Amino acid sequence: GRITQANQGMAEMFGCPDAHLVGSDYVSLLPAADRQEAFQCLLAGVEGRSLSPGEDRVFCRIDGTSFWGHLTARRFVDARGEDRGLLGVISEITERKEAESKNLLAASVFSHAREGITITAADGTIIDVNEAFTRITGYSREEALGKNPRIIKSSHHEPEFYAAMWRDLLDNGYWNGEIWNRRKNGELYPELLTISAVRDTQGRTMHYVALFTDITPMKEHEQQLKHMAHFDLLTMLPNRVLLGDRLCQAMTQTLRRKQLLTVGSLDLDGFKGINDTYGHKTGDQLLVTLASRMRQTLREGDTLARLGGDEFVVVLIDLDDVSASLPMLNRLLNAAAQPVRIGENVL
Repeated sequence: GRITQANQGMAEMFGCPDAHLVGSDYVSLLPAADRQEAFQCLLAGVEGRSLSPGEDRVFCRIDGTSFWGHLTARRFVDARGEDRGLLGVISEITERKEAESKNLLAASVFSHAREGITITAADGTIIDVNEAFTRITGYSREEALGKNPRIIKSSHHEPEFYAAMWRDLLDNGYWNGEIWNRRKNGELYPELLTISAVRDTQGRTMHYVALFTDITPMKEHEQQLKHMAHFDLLTMLPNRVLLGDRLCQAMTQTLRRKQLLTVGSLDLDGFKGINDTYGHKTGDQLLVTLASRMRQTLREGDTLARLGGDEFVVVLIDLDDVSASLPMLNRLLNAAAQPVRIGENVL
C-alpha cells in the first residue's frame, strides 16, 4: 500500500512535492475515518481478490483541506510480465459533487416542501408537481402532467384579475397574492400564491414556477376574530360595535324610503337575583335561552343586540308609523317573560 511513483499532477493536486508522496502510504491521503476500509480494499486489489473499476472518495491535501476525487485503479504489470502492484489515477471532481449535492438538495426540497409547487413550460403546460400539490388540490401528478393550471381555476375571480396577473408576470417576471382555486372535488379554497418566471441567459422565459399555500385555516381564524369583534360571545347576538353599524345603515335606509324605525332598550327584571341565587353559570344559560327566543320574534332585517349584562337593544325597521312597532315589541316582551327551565329550577 506504499506509493512508489507519483507524477507532477498528483503533487500539485495534493499540494506537496512528488518526493514527499513517494514512500508514503496511500491511505495517508484519506480522512482518518476512511483509512481502515480503504486499506482492506487496496489489499484485496493487490492480492487479486477484487478490484473496483472506479470510486468517488474524499482526499486530504497536505495543508489539511479536502477535495472529492474519482479513483480508477488497475493491476500494474511491468514489461517482463511481473506483477508490480496497482496503478491508480485520481481526477478531482469537487465541482461535480457540489453540483450533485445542489441537485439533491433541490430535489429534496421539491419533494418534502409543505407548499405546493407547480413547474410549467413557457406555454403554461404543467411539466412537474410535488406531493404537496396533490395533497392540496386532490389531483395526482399523473393527472396534472400535460395539463394547464386552469384545471384548478375557480369562478371566484373576474377575467380582469387574471389579465392583471399575466401583465405582472410578463412585465416583472413574478406575481404574488391571494387567490381562490378549486380542488378536484369541487371545493373552493384560498391560497397564497407566488409565480416566478425562469429565464435563460438571453432573457427568454423557459419555465414558470408556482409556489402556493392553502390558507383556509388562516381565513377561518380571520372570520373567528371578525365574529368576536362584532358579536357577543355568549348569546351570539350583535354587540355594541355591530349595533352601531346596523343602526347607521337602518337610519340611512329609513330616510331614503321616508319611513320610520324604532329603537328599543330592554333589560331583564330580577336577573341579578338569579345570578346571586343560582350562580353565574345558570344566569348565562338563562341569557342564551331568552336571547334565542326574543330573536325568533323579529323579522328579517330587524336587529337584537346585547350591550352587556342583561341589557339588550332592538332596532325595528320599515315602519309606516309608530304604532306598527307595538305588536313586535309586545311579542319581544312576551318571549322574555316565558319561564325557563334549567335543571330542576324554573326561572
